Amino acid sequence: MENLLLKVENVDVFYGDAQALWEVTFNVEQHKITALLGANGAGKSTLLHAISGVIRPSRGRILYSESLLVGLRPEKITAMGISHVPEGRRLFSSLTVLENLELGAYLPSVRPLTKESLERVFGLFPVLKNRIHQSSGTLSGGEQQMLAIGRALMARPNLLLLDEPSLGLAPIVVKLVFNTIRVLNQDGVTILLVEQNVRKTLELADYVFVLKTGVMTMDGRPDQLLTDPEFRQAFLGRIG
Repeated sequence: MENLLLKVENVDVFYGDAQALWEVTFNVEQHKITALLGANGAGKSTLLHAISGVIRPSRGRILYSESLLVGLRPEKITAMGISHVPEGRRLFSSLTVLENLELGAYLPSVRPLTKESLERVFGLFPVLKNRIHQSSGTLSGGEQQMLAIGRALMARPNLLLLDEPSLGLAPIVVKLVFNTIRVLNQDGVTILLVEQNVRKTLELADYVFVLKTGVMTMDGRPDQLLTDPEFRQAFLGRIG
């Protein structure tokens, strides 16, 4: 791979005495969509939390544009150009759509661009403009996911970490979310996608890594993995 934006090298993560990740190594190429596949509990969300600074690895290095991330606070990592949309959305339910979005632009470097960023988000998700003064807790699940992505975009990231963005959504909203991911990537945003919808992920991703019980077990382009017997055995039931 060339033009690597993110390098994860030999990362171990523990929760107390329980180890969640074992010597995980992988790369994310700039301007590409990289996907992480794996069963529930494989460690995918843990890996995203390690990248965004929510948890600290006990071993290994995480490099973003050759700058070391391990040990930095999440807000510093966000300021460097990484935004994380966590599983479950984590919106401020009592605040309005606009207030949630404005909180995404809290960094001094992006605050002057708030109006422009709002226009971008509303261009991607017009329904949010119609809900601008509505409390986020009263939105539908699909609208909440749009808002979570929109809030992350307000920080104007170079790298967007997406954790299960289609989980629990209606098929029409799933289609919108995946189309949005494609548009963002075409606009120059690098994407690291954790997703259970294997079929749509393989259609979208440039490169895929597979995590199994905290260990990176295989990787390749989607077309390569679809010819791999082990991959097909593990995932064929989800994509058939």
